Amino acid sequence: MSIDERGTGPKDNNKLLFNSGDYQATMEMGKLVDDDKAGVQFRTMVSLNDLYSNFYITQSLFEPYMTLSIHITESKLILERFGTRGLQGEEFVLFKFQTPGKDSHVIEDLFYVTGYSPIKKDSHDTSSGLILFCVSKEKLINDQMTVNQSFSGTTSDIAKSIFNNKIINSPTYKEMKTAGSKIWKKKEIVVDESFGTQKFIIPGLTPFKALHFLAVRSFGGSEFPSSFYSFYEAEDAFHFSNIENWENRVVEKEYTYDSELGALPKNHKDFYTNIKYMSPLAIKNTMTGIQNGEFANKVTSIDFNKKSFFVTEFNMNKDRKSFKTLGPEKNMSSAFFDMFGADPVESTIAIDSTKGNFNENFGSIVGKRMAYQQMVGHFSLQIVINGDSSITVGSVIKLTLKESGAPEKKQRGSMYSGLWLITKCDHVADNGIFNTKLTIVKDGLNFTHSEGIK
Repeated sequence: MSIDERGTGPKDNNKLLFNSGDYQATMEMGKLVDDDKAGVQFRTMVSLNDLYSNFYITQSLFEPYMTLSIHITESKLILERFGTRGLQGEEFVLFKFQTPGKDSHVIEDLFYVTGYSPIKKDSHDTSSGLILFCVSKEKLINDQMTVNQSFSGTTSDIAKSIFNNKIINSPTYKEMKTAGSKIWKKKEIVVDESFGTQKFIIPGLTPFKALHFLAVRSFGGSEFPSSFYSFYEAEDAFHFSNIENWENRVVEKEYTYDSELGALPKNHKDFYTNIKYMSPLAIKNTMTGIQNGEFANKVTSIDFNKKSFFVTEFNMNKDRKSFKTLGPEKNMSSAFFDMFGADPVESTIAIDSTKGNFNENFGSIVGKRMAYQQMVGHFSLQIVINGDSSITVGSVIKLTLKESGAPEKKQRGSMYSGLWLITKCDHVADNGIFNTKLTIVKDGLNFTHSEGIK
């Protein structure tokens, strides 16, 4: 009989090689360039490994870069140890973090420290600390650049060009890379293809803002009618992503919320995938959804030069089946929709088909993107799971839940089980325990009960 690496007992398919909540992290603060040294190299000023009390890494579907916050104490005269001139806003943190285990995903990158904030624990100032606010290294380069030129092509091809030419191939990026591959790791952009050639001018935006400019103008084609594109950074890459194209981003692990599993050993895989905390279910205001065109809208595109117009309509009862939906059953009854939600919210946009920047799909992008974006976030939850460094924003997880209020597991479980999209991901290490906090959303139900069920 073999013994696992932690000596916790016989190996079997249910035992992990680590306890839930374990993590491995190293972090060093240093500088890349200095008046006293030639060239670019990372020079460690102070190790933060024994100084931090907690840290958290944040990824969001609606933010173009990741953030890292580190809480440290002022013991050991930490303010005096940050280099010859003390803290001066030129510091970087070399960061490596992972869930333990042979196959665990490693989060490893260089973050720029954007600011410092003192924290006080009591009114007598007897204990204080410092928060380091950090952003991914590409954000520092982004803020030095602007995009001010005309483009022609698909938005996805233009997105690749802007990211590679303005970020990856920028003089600053190339010079910083000379610090070595262990310090300056290249992060690629992953692009979901868009359809339709467009011509337009990007008027002096930073690269990240230019990529957002492109995302809201992207058309996903007939297979993905919502055209809900977003530009964001996850740990694995930057993404110019068609959010509706989520099927290849489903996480293999299945999560549940069952108090009975809390008695299992912490290295049991069912304990690991059991949700530690789940917020009450939040549901979007239906009246607001009706007002904003979530259920029905009509976009009129007027071409003043040709004195013509065309209309694009969206109706949830008719068009929902054309979207990739996380929940197979729509959340609104047909009777309620017909009485209150079927009248479309109308809007008008101006186009000029005589110029090369005309996009015949723009009306569909405006109406259906707005409707899908609201629909996909109709149900939302915040959950806390045992820390998992492989979880990234933009992924889809599967929940298997008990029916709410049921004293025992029902055969079908809860109608809110099924697939949920991760819109925000926080990896939090605090007091030696690693948790992952997720904001997840869903557009429909796993199934519906019959009207007479009790």
